[in-house]
Amino acid sequence: MKQLRDILFLQTFGIILVVLGHSFYQFPSDTPFIRWIYGFHMPLFFFISGYLLKYVHGDLAHLQLSGRTGYMARKARRLLVPYVVISSLFFVPKALMSRYSVRPIQLNLHDYLDQLLIPYHNVFGAYWFMPTLFLVFIVFILARKTLGRHATTTGGMVALGALGVVDCLMPFAKDSLLNIVGVVFYLFYFALGYQYQASRVETAIKKANAAMVFITTLALSVLLMYVPQGSLTDLLMALNGILMSIGLALLYERRGTHALDHLFGYTYTIYLYSGFFQIAALQVLLHFVSLPPVVYVPLAFLMGLYGPWAMKKAWQKLRH
Repeated sequence: MKQLRDILFLQTFGIILVVLGHSFYQFPSDTPFIRWIYGFHMPLFFFISGYLLKYVHGDLAHLQLSGRTGYMARKARRLLVPYVVISSLFFVPKALMSRYSVRPIQLNLHDYLDQLLIPYHNVFGAYWFMPTLFLVFIVFILARKTLGRHATTTGGMVALGALGVVDCLMPFAKDSLLNIVGVVFYLFYFALGYQYQASRVETAIKKANAAMVFITTLALSVLLMYVPQGSLTDLLMALNGILMSIGLALLYERRGTHALDHLFGYTYTIYLYSGFFQIAALQVLLHFVSLPPVVYVPLAFLMGLYGPWAMKKAWQKLRH
């Protein structure tokens, strides 16, 4: 990963957008800046995951799936174990403090199972990503391994196009079991990242004028917000946002910038624990103190970003 500074930047840029998006407490979802963030930040994470899968494991021919040290077990430990353990530990406190919550829950078995099996209903709304990414990994790898030597570049591009069409035609629903609808939806961006890695497109973009790529796609991302909403517009916003992020990553690297380097490698920790700090800053504090958005948005953002970062820093010092 230290060799992939552009990917480290993309992960960091993505998690900054996630934390920032969650900081706009009680803002309507159609607020322009929130729409802009949510137009591409999660597709970007699936794109990165697909890219890294290809970078690390190539054509997947020799990837061992089963067994205690197999790929499925490793991914389950990284994604599913935290999902179940943290959600279970905080189910009771969340239920007892539901009056402070945006999404109240009841202290019963139904709501407990519901928040595990319907990821968007989880006690931490952002945790839907973990089981969804796990299933995307498994579905994609099994499909590639089943095709074996028949999984050609041309075939991959055809499959990618088919997944894009499905995304445009399939109604998105957040209440499907294990977020199966979300798995199908985000599979396109994961496959896109896999196909992009070491492709001619990646080579061409890396040779392009990074500033021009970023400025052009940034302007287009603003224009797309004023296009009538629909599945095709959403797809274009996501693809444009991913390309814009890549352009920004290239700019960051070519200019020799290091402003965000201190966050490199902390993305997953921030994702897992930012919710705790933001709950303290938003859903609890604002019930006792009246603060304007100009105060609580930056407060929630800084706490969500640097609370987990400081926590991991402290843990690393204790271990040494």
